[in-house]
Amino acid sequence: MRKLLLLFPAILMTLSAWAQIQVTVTIDSGNSTTTCTDIFGAADPAWSVNIENQGEVFYPETGNCYTALPNLQYTADYGCVADIPASVEVCFNAFENDNLIFELGAGCDVTKSCSQTICNNFLIPPIGSNSVQTLALPNNLSSGGEVNFTISTTSLIPPTGNDILCSAVDLGMLNFSETLGDATQGLYSNLCATNTNEPQPIDDGYFFNDAGVWFSFTTGPNPSGELFINTLSDPENTGYVIDLQVAVYTSQTGDCTGVLDLVTALSVNNSNDAWVSIICPLPNTTYFIMVDGAAPTFPMGIFGLEVIDIGVTEGGDFRCEFEDLGAVPEGGSVETPNWVSNFCATDTDDPYVQAFVSQHSVWFSFIAPPSGHVLIEGITDRLVDSIGIQLALYRSFNNLCNGPFGHVMSQYDIDDLDQSMIATCLYPGRPYWILVDGTGFNAKGIFKIRVTDNGDITPKLTIDTTICAGAQIHVGPNFYSMSGSYADTLQVFAGCDSIVFTNLTVLEPLSLIIDQTPAIGMTATGMATATATGGNGNYTYAWCNGETGQTATALVGGDNCCVTITDGIGCEIVECFDVEFLTGIIPVFENDSLNCFGESSGIIRFSTYNGVPPYAFSWVQSSTGLAGSGVIGTEGEETAIENLPGGDVEITISDTFFDTTFMANVYEPAELQLVTESIQNASCYGFCDGSIDITSSGGTGNRTYLWSNGMITEDLSGLCAGNYTLTITDVNGCQSVSPFDIIEPLEFIATGNPIQEVSCFQGADGQAGVLLQNGTAASYHWVNGEITPEISNLSVGFYDVTVTNTDGCEAYTSVQITQPSAPLLVGIDVLNEVSCFGESDGALQADVSGPWTTLTYTWSSGAQTAVAANLGAGNYNLMIINEKGCIANADYVLTQPSQLLANVSAKDITCLDPPNGGEIRVDTVFGGMPGYLFSVDGENFSSFQTFSGLTEGAYEVVVQDAAGCEVLLNITVNGPPELFVDLGEDFEISLGETIELAALSNSNTLEFTWNHSDTVKVGDIVVSPLVSSLYHVAVFDTLTKCSAEDAVFIWVNKNRNIYIPNAFSPNNDGVNDDFGIYGGVGVQAIKSFRIFSRAGDMFFERTHFAPNDPGNRWDGKFQGQPLNAGVYVFMAEIEFVDGITEVFKGDVILLK
Repeated sequence: MRKLLLLFPAILMTLSAWAQIQVTVTIDSGNSTTTCTDIFGAADPAWSVNIENQGEVFYPETGNCYTALPNLQYTADYGCVADIPASVEVCFNAFENDNLIFELGAGCDVTKSCSQTICNNFLIPPIGSNSVQTLALPNNLSSGGEVNFTISTTSLIPPTGNDILCSAVDLGMLNFSETLGDATQGLYSNLCATNTNEPQPIDDGYFFNDAGVWFSFTTGPNPSGELFINTLSDPENTGYVIDLQVAVYTSQTGDCTGVLDLVTALSVNNSNDAWVSIICPLPNTTYFIMVDGAAPTFPMGIFGLEVIDIGVTEGGDFRCEFEDLGAVPEGGSVETPNWVSNFCATDTDDPYVQAFVSQHSVWFSFIAPPSGHVLIEGITDRLVDSIGIQLALYRSFNNLCNGPFGHVMSQYDIDDLDQSMIATCLYPGRPYWILVDGTGFNAKGIFKIRVTDNGDITPKLTIDTTICAGAQIHVGPNFYSMSGSYADTLQVFAGCDSIVFTNLTVLEPLSLIIDQTPAIGMTATGMATATATGGNGNYTYAWCNGETGQTATALVGGDNCCVTITDGIGCEIVECFDVEFLTGIIPVFENDSLNCFGESSGIIRFSTYNGVPPYAFSWVQSSTGLAGSGVIGTEGEETAIENLPGGDVEITISDTFFDTTFMANVYEPAELQLVTESIQNASCYGFCDGSIDITSSGGTGNRTYLWSNGMITEDLSGLCAGNYTLTITDVNGCQSVSPFDIIEPLEFIATGNPIQEVSCFQGADGQAGVLLQNGTAASYHWVNGEITPEISNLSVGFYDVTVTNTDGCEAYTSVQITQPSAPLLVGIDVLNEVSCFGESDGALQADVSGPWTTLTYTWSSGAQTAVAANLGAGNYNLMIINEKGCIANADYVLTQPSQLLANVSAKDITCLDPPNGGEIRVDTVFGGMPGYLFSVDGENFSSFQTFSGLTEGAYEVVVQDAAGCEVLLNITVNGPPELFVDLGEDFEISLGETIELAALSNSNTLEFTWNHSDTVKVGDIVVSPLVSSLYHVAVFDTLTKCSAEDAVFIWVNKNRNIYIPNAFSPNNDGVNDDFGIYGGVGVQAIKSFRIFSRAGDMFFERTHFAPNDPGNRWDGKFQGQPLNAGVYVFMAEIEFVDGITEVFKGDVILLK
């Protein structure tokens, strides 16, 4: 704690030398007027500005005198935001310069006449912004005018806004292989930062957090296994150097409100820059970075920061999370496409390793090349993070990652970070797994893996052979039946046996096509030719009758014959077939049907099989007398007889050996016919209730109906008067067309008759009736439910009526009943508005329109004339009645101005103020009519809202708006209160004792100043004086500006509180089993403690230990052996907290 307290003043002194923020006031323009005269000529109005009591600066520039505009008049530098005051005081003084020397042009002296001054405090704007202000004197003074000025607040170096954890600068989302920030840019500082309520890295053995600032970033879904946080001290050489210290935390809740856990930190290095790495960062996690400076060298300054994701993928921690390198190509290699790391790896479920013990292993897999001979290389990264590589190779007995693993080989050379090993006798095409780990100080890091085909060292035999389709060859354990090149390892052990290469050709399957010439009947006159493909050619033939040529010429018609074909290597195919032979003529024909009755479009199609072409044919249709003949050239050729009417056709066909006759037919459908069953005409004019009922017959299949009105039914209903035509069509498209007529009676007509109109606007005394033509009424039905020929008591509008005649036909009409052209209406106009809130001086007037001769008025206020007066704000109703009894109503809401309201505050008189240092300010005014005036005496009004120069007492503030409405506000200006502070009576403490001093006061807004160097500026302090001391406190009330002080004297009693027993019994009974030194709070340390025999032999010694330490007591033994009971001599050097060392010695009895 003492070290921290000594460093704090050093930090404060450093801060005071740094100016982070600058506040300036620039006088932009101004003017002054004066009522004073000058006996030597025209008046010389002038003005001055005094800022924060730094002295007047005179304006405007006149010749060589005074100051030109604009003018930067005021500059103030502050180390921290908290140091900036809330406001700056500006005073404006207008006067007439009566100085004779100035008027004669002989100097720049000032002699003020008619001097008038106004002062006000103006808020200092936020950092990086400006505030343009005007300060003006009130009107009607001996001198007047105003000054216009700009207050600016500027940050001279990067501001510190991330002093606390929850204000951390959010650097954003750090995705794989990305960088957040740029350490070469000095964007950040820890000037003015504190360590309030922040973690201390020293608790984990790192550094003290004196003025840490905070940053945060969030990892993406797949971060690298290592992140770098790089910080550079004053990278742009501004002169604000900082000796950087960095700590990284995570939050148990993921945000700034949770408990923090330290991830890593760095405090001591050989430069002012600092970098740390985060090993195995969690995905989608927010990390918090604390950046501090090392005291007492460079605790505060400017720095740059960046967070780097190294862009290296983590290897798989488990066997089945391996990275698949793929098959090693013959004569080539496979390798990891990018750098890989093992920062997050463990040894979970790792198999046995012969050459080393796995700790942080990751896995890779490859497919062995045909040679079974590979070079495996592990190459470490030499730039970012090296690893001492260890390699092990495994195979799986079921070729799966979750199967039993067998150790093939492993390699570890302590003298080289890179490793390589040569593996032989691997099974080609099988997967193998590589375990990669690290050793010693390089257990984790970045690396690449490469597997290279190291050449074939296996004996080989090549076999070239050809086999028939469907056959197979046996090589070792394998059978092959498809063309291709095959490699078989004839295994004796591991993967080191000889290899047989088989180049196998499997011939195309033999196929056969047989072409025949039929036999005449069942004689040996048939012929067949066999055409073979496939195999290797060089075919031989064997026919069923013993012939051996490609064509057999003496085959018996109707027999089953087989032919065998064999190629040059003995592949054969057998094909059996029936020998074809000729028979009698067989005709094939198709009958036909006509679509419609009476057509001549029939076609008979026929063809001939068997027999011997060409064939002759003739035909005749007996029912029509039609006949003909012709020739069919080939077997199966189709012939047609066209344009035939309905009826049978006889056809005869003949060849050289045979003839045959058959009967064909052309079918003709029945004729389409229609019979009219009934016709129903329309019952009323314009009605569509006519109908036509017909019956049809004939045609082919189902008949369809199409009427001229688009209907498709056989019968029609719901027909209007008119002509209708029906077309009937059968499935063959044959049609029959018939016309029909539907007629209707004359139109029954009803005409509306308005018998009487409405007498008054919106009345109900109208009457209506109906006039009829072409029929006699049987019933009436009006829209209002009436059923009489005439209706009455009607209001304005249209009245529809339906009249039904004796034929049941209906007529429709409407009667319009009218009314006077305008209603009686009334409105309300305002004669006088309510002048002020709560007054009753309003007046309203009736505004009547419409037909009237005389009127009566009834107001809700009681008035009975056209004007209602003496009204307050509210809702009013007016009813008028004309000479016919017509009534009209109107409503009106009479408003009033909004209530004039104001808030006032008082600035009480402090101890620093004169007796008239009080002030009242009208803070806010709303309501009423803008254009407000203010007064504290009820007589003198102005637009100024601040009243200064007030003594202690009660005041009545009057606020008046532009309409003359007023509001009165009472407020009191209080005088300064009495301030006291009390430390209590003087008292005595023992050496080393700690005591709390409490400064008690009657105010809660105090600043404390203690005279003692070991104290801080708080109301309660804890002290432990080594000598008698006087403690003095001075308090300053920041609200009333009053001060008070008190002192207390503490006497320090330097009695040496030491207790040393004179006997002990080391018998392990739990009572007095050892002998030691017991001290009070004044004891700093035991510098030495020794036990001697009375002859001077030393049996026990301890040095430099704390008092009352059980581990440094004598247990009555020497070199582990108990000593005899007796009297022994002790001597102890004891250091006290006041720096005094005293020697205590005496006898002690060892009892048994």
